[in-house]
Amino acid sequence: MRVEVATSSYRQFEPGIGVPVRITLGKPRFRLSYSYEEIRLLAPTPRIFRLGGEDFEHEYREHLEKIGVERLKTVFEEVSGRHGRDQLVLLCFENVLAGERCHRRVWADWWFEQTGQRVPELEPNAVVEQHEPAQKTLFEMEGE
Repeated sequence: MRVEVATSSYRQFEPGIGVPVRITLGKPRFRLSYSYEEIRLLAPTPRIFRLGGEDFEHEYREHLEKIGVERLKTVFEEVSGRHGRDQLVLLCFENVLAGERCHRRVWADWWFEQTGQRVPELEPNAVVEQHEPAQKTLFEMEGE
């Protein structure tokens, strides 16, 4: 079973587009209209979280390498199976619309490099900085 994965912020996520999955160290302190699953493996460790810029990205990518693609595929299939949905939406706090770089998009780039599977950012009219080839947002794909 191939599970489709997308990313979004907690505030931009809309119920019904997929299974919301928390990938942050901390829980949202604001009220959400939905409940979520958790995949703590994808949260940066506290040590990594304190790093900035290139150091953060380098250390987070090393963290992902240790976890590995196969283990993540298994976890994604387990979460997907519990909900009977083949679309997961990985959530964190940053607003990529405002140009904030975050670990969910670092993960999306890493995942694409490892698997060739595109990971859209599910924010309306989002222009997300990507490595070539650029990944499209869900809204761009729906217009094709």
